[in-house]
Amino acid sequence: MDREGEFRRIYDAHRDAVHAYFTARTGDRWQAADLMQETFLRAWRRFPQLTGLSADGQRAWLFTVARNLSIDEHRQTRTRAAAVRPEPPDVAEPASTSVIAAERVAVVAEAIKRLPEQQRVTLTLAAAGGLTSAEIATALGVPAGTVRYRLSLARRTLAAALTIYDDLEQP
Repeated sequence: MDREGEFRRIYDAHRDAVHAYFTARTGDRWQAADLMQETFLRAWRRFPQLTGLSADGQRAWLFTVARNLSIDEHRQTRTRAAAVRPEPPDVAEPASTSVIAAERVAVVAEAIKRLPEQQRVTLTLAAAGGLTSAEIATALGVPAGTVRYRLSLARRTLAAALTIYDDLEQP
């Protein structure tokens, strides 16, 4: 068996979903990339165990590792946040179309952060990971109908946040 080739196959099959999962959990694509790297490093270290599993078993193993890393990262972030008090962000008045567009992106980002975790994770797996509702359902262990419902709720929440922002911007 070609160990590197088989690992590449596993990596290619799951990297987008794992990265999307971490992006949903952390809200930071660079931190998500670091966590994804750690997930696959652990997969490499446990490669014989991983190759003995079915394709679904491999996916479940990777997402179990990802979930555990996500929990560890959340705990560390919470501990760091308790030690450091963040500065309030400066809010600039809109001066051009690009500034307004940037503000709309910020409104959506904030709305995503306020989504319940289940909706946020589901939305990120669909949008950033490019997964179908069936694939998301498999990854999260819920029915596909539940995934579609969560996506619908999340999208409505984001649309409402933009509507409120746009109404405030009208003269």
